[in-house]
Formats: sequence, C-alpha cells, structure tokens
Amino acid sequence: NGSASFGAMVGRVANRIANARFVLDGKTYHLLRNDGNSTIHGGPKGFGKVIWTVKEHVSHGDSPYITFYYHSLDGEQGFPGALDVYVKYQLSRPYDLSIRMNVTARNKATPVNLANHAYWNLAGHGSGDVLKHELQMFASHYTPVDGSMIPTGEVAPVAGTMYDFGRRIPVGTNMKIVPGGGGGYDMNYAVDGQHGQQNAMRPVARVRDPKSGRAFELWANQPGVQFYTASWLINEKGKAGKVYGQYGALCLETQAYPDAVNHPNFPSSIVRPGQVYKHDMVFRFSYQATYDA
Repeated sequence: NGSASFGAMVGRVANRIANARFVLDGKTYHLLRNDGNSTIHGGPKGFGKVIWTVKEHVSHGDSPYITFYYHSLDGEQGFPGALDVYVKYQLSRPYDLSIRMNVTARNKATPVNLANHAYWNLAGHGSGDVLKHELQMFASHYTPVDGSMIPTGEVAPVAGTMYDFGRRIPVGTNMKIVPGGGGGYDMNYAVDGQHGQQNAMRPVARVRDPKSGRAFELWANQPGVQFYTASWLINEKGKAGKVYGQYGALCLETQAYPDAVNHPNFPSSIVRPGQVYKHDMVFRFSYQATYDA
C-alpha cells in the first residue's frame, strides 16, 4: 500500500493535525509525526496500516456485505482512549456501494475522523489521467490552507475561484493555477446543507468519464470532503502490471474538517465515552451517455 493509502480506511483521525498536537479537556496530547511537523491519517501506523478482523460477511443475495472490526488501544499513535471500530461495505441494487463506519469511544474523549481513501478512474485503472473527468461538487465553501496544508481556520466561498465546481466542469480546467498539492487539488470542501438534521445524508459530488459514460454520485453525512487529484502519485506499481502516474485517479474523502480538533469554529470531531461516531457514504454508479447537470 506504500504511502498512497490505496483503498484504505484511514484514521483514527484522517487528514492532518497541525504540529502533531492538540488540547482536549485541558490536557495536551502529542502525536507521532509523519507529515513534516504534522500528523496525517492517524500517524505512521494509523488505521490504514493495521490488520482488521472480518466480523461478518454475506456473499449471496441482492445485498452482499462484509464487516470489518478493529480495536484501537488507549494511547495508540498518541491518541487518548480505546475505540471499537466497525466498517461495513455493502453492494445493493441497482448499482450502489455503501460504506458505514461506526466507532464507539470506550473510556476517554478523543477525536475521531475516519475516511475512505479510494482512488477513482472511471475510464479504467490503466487509462491515464482523470483531467477530462467531469466533476460537480455540492459544496459552496472550502477551508483554505497554509503552506503546510493546514487549514487557516477560515471557511471561504468557492465562487469565482479555482476551487469552484458548483457546475460540472472537467477536473483539469484550472489545474495549472492551483497552488501547492503537487500541482493539483488537495483541498477540503464544506458540504452544503450540513446545518439541517444531524447525520442526514446529503449529495456531495457527481463524477463522470465522458469517454466511457461511467458515472457515480456520492452521498454522505459528513461536513467535509477532501478532493485530491493524486498529485503526488508518481510511478506507483498497480494491478495487472500497470503503473499509476500523477493525476491517474481522484479521491473524494468524506470527513470532518482537517485539524478540526485545533479549530473551535469547525464542526466538532470529538467523541466522548459511550457516544457512537457514525459516518455513512454511498456511491451510486450509473451509465450516462450525456450528463444532466
């Protein structure tokens, strides 16, 4: 899996925590650094680097599924509190893939932010870059970052910027003027409609490959989504002898806002003992000869 987190379930806190530290209930916690001075995706041995246990699987019928379990220890990678983590992947008709993440804090308050780190190339995994994929995002704001990819704390409108995917446009339209991120996108967006019912499913994004007509719509119940264009993917060895290059796929990682534990104005990522973190996402696949915006 290298450092690209192909298809991984990353945590306990996905994305970055500034300076690998945070204060919770008056106590300072120091984490293991693995992204300069920061922690990313839970540390050097976050959830994407551990062995999970298969708790249940059903391979027949209309809705096959598999459920994975991981017990995270108090102090793991520097985080407080033990966690029981369940992730269920399920296929359902007509062409849906749902991922449901449930996490229970056992004994201490702790930040929790799981994210699925799947890479998508709807033209096929050996077909080159995704710059012509068409993307629409249901997110009218984003969280600007500093030179270390840490949010500044601002939540800014995307209108009129290179981050505006409010209408369907090719991914590569503004790629050359996007700062940082290896020359591409690596940015958290604030999903619209999050001020409604808590944990309600909302549309996040639509993606379509114009050549094949393959498309999906992503729904989730999280406040943010990280849009990443595999900018740092350089000659990664892939399936069937293929080699994956820069912009060879895109990620849409539904999540809490990055570094939320250090920004009181961001939606909280703290889970307290007895509480259950619920993160649901659904990919709805289709074939679209033409795209309805």
